[in-house]
Amino acid sequence: MEDRFIRQKQIISFGEKGQEALQKAKVLIVGCGGLGCPVAMYLSRAGVVHIGLVDGDVVQLSNLHRQILFNEQDVGSLKVEAAQQALLLGNSDLLIQTYPYRLNTKNYKEILSEYDVIIDCSDNFETRYLVNDACVILKKPLVYGAANQLEGQVAVFNYMGSGNLRDVFPELPKDGTIQNCEEAGVLGVITGIIGDLMAWEVIKLITGVGKPLINTLMQFDGETSRLFSFNYTPNQSMIKPIVHSDLLQITWQEYSAGADTFQLVDVRTKEEREVGHKGGIHIPLSELQVRLTELEKYSNVAFYCQTGKRAIQAAGMCQNDFETTTITAIVGDL
Repeated sequence: MEDRFIRQKQIISFGEKGQEALQKAKVLIVGCGGLGCPVAMYLSRAGVVHIGLVDGDVVQLSNLHRQILFNEQDVGSLKVEAAQQALLLGNSDLLIQTYPYRLNTKNYKEILSEYDVIIDCSDNFETRYLVNDACVILKKPLVYGAANQLEGQVAVFNYMGSGNLRDVFPELPKDGTIQNCEEAGVLGVITGIIGDLMAWEVIKLITGVGKPLINTLMQFDGETSRLFSFNYTPNQSMIKPIVHSDLLQITWQEYSAGADTFQLVDVRTKEEREVGHKGGIHIPLSELQVRLTELEKYSNVAFYCQTGKRAIQAAGMCQNDFETTTITAIVGDL
C-alpha cells in the first residue's frame, strides 16, 4: 500500500521518528477561522491524528474568502462540525474532538489539560490573553498567531524557557484602541501565510526538527513580503495570569460562619479604607504583587473589596505563589 507520508519521511532529519511523533501528539486548535483552517488542514495532512477544535461560531458567507475548510453549503453550520467533516475527507483516520462553544475561565482547564500543544488561532484579544494565561497556569506550550489587514505575527510561548504573550504585550488592549480583523479587515492569503507558519512551529515542537521561535516574535509584512524577527526578554511581565477555574469564592455570610479561620485582606484604596472597613490588614491591589511575602505566614487568606471584583483579581494574581496558603475571594457588596 502506498505510504501517504513518504515524501516527508524521506527528509533525513524528519524520517520515521518524526512521523511517529506527529501521530502520537495531541493538539488543540482554538479558533476555526482564517488561521485555524490552514493550521488544521496542514497538521492533519502531515499526520497529526489527535486534534481538538474549539469554536462557538457558525460559518458565514463573509468567512469563505479566507476560511478554506468551508464551502457555500456550510453557511449556517457550526464551524467545528464543518471543519471536522472537511478534515476527515483528507484523512479518515483522524480522531477529532469538537468543542462547539467559546473557551472561558470556567472550561479552559478541562479542555486544555489533555492536549500536548495548544494553538491560538483566535480572532479577539480577550481569547488570546485567556489562552495565554491558561497555558502558563497549566504549563502547556503555546503556538500563537495573529493576522490583520496585510500583516501578521507568529510566536512560540511557554516552551523551553520561552516567555509568554504578556512579556511582549503585557496588558489586554483597552476597547477601541486596536482594531481586530473583523473591524480592520484582512486579506485571505495573509491568514494562509500566518497559519502555515504556525503549523510549521507546531511540527517543530512535536518532532524536534528545526529551531522554534523561542523568545522571538516573527512579523510578516505583506506589502513587502518580508519577515522580521524581534527578540524579547522572558519573565519580565509583572502581571500575573488571572484566569482560574478553581478559584475559591465565598459570600460575606459564608465568611462570617468561619471568620476566625481567615486572615482578612482589604485590597481597596487608602481612601476607601478610611471611609470604613471590615478589619484585617490593608494591601491595596496596586501594591499586592510586591507585598506577597507578607501573606506567606497565613494558612487561609481572604481578600475583600467593595463588590468582590478586585478581590477575585487579587486571589487570581497570587493563587499560584503559595504552596500551603489557601486563597479565597469574598464576593458581594461590602
